[in-house]
Amino acid sequence: MLETFHVQDPAALRAIAHPLRQRILMELAVLGHARAADLAQATGEPANSVSFHLRVLAKVGMIVEAPEHARDRRDRVWKNVAQSYAVEPGTPDAVRHVVRPALAWAEETFRRGSETGSREDRILALSTLVLTAEQAATMSRELAELLERWTARSLEEGRAAPQERRETYQALAVLAPRDLPPADEATGARTEDPGA
Repeated sequence: MLETFHVQDPAALRAIAHPLRQRILMELAVLGHARAADLAQATGEPANSVSFHLRVLAKVGMIVEAPEHARDRRDRVWKNVAQSYAVEPGTPDAVRHVVRPALAWAEETFRRGSETGSREDRILALSTLVLTAEQAATMSRELAELLERWTARSLEEGRAAPQERRETYQALAVLAPRDLPPADEATGARTEDPGA
C-alpha cells in the first residue's frame, strides 16, 4: 500500500472533490476493506449510489478490488491503494475541484453554526502571523503532523470499536503569505480593495 496517493490528474481531482467519495475513502481506511453494502450501511447512502462512487474511485486508481476478502468470484470487496491522499499546491484544476468546494463547505458549516449557536466540536480560527519563511515551514510541518496524528488516532479507534457512533469531520488548514494591496507610490499608503 502506498503511504500517500498524490492526486494530480483532473479526473482524480473531480473524484476526490465529492463529499461521499471522501467519506467512502475514510470508511475504507477504518474498515481496511469493504463491500458496497457495508459502505452503504456506514454512510447511510443507498447501495447503488455507493457502488457508482466506488467505480469512479476505482477508475482513477484510488481504490482497488480486494479479491482475497471476497466470499466468491461475484463478491466485490474494495480497499484503498494508499494510507492518505494529497493534493499538492499548484496542481492544475485543484482550485476548481478541491479548494472551492472545501471553502464552500467551510462557509456553509459556519453559517449554519452561527444560526444554531456555538458548539465545542468545531472551530474557525483565523490568525495573522508575521513569520520568516523558516518559521512558516515549521508551522506547516506542525499543522500537517497534527492532522496526521488525529487521522491515525481516528482510524485506530474506529477499527478498535467500529460499532461506536462517530461522525465524519473535516479539517481545512491553509498557511500562506497574505498579499497586501499595492502601496500608493506617491504616499506609500496601502490602497484598499473597493470590492472588500
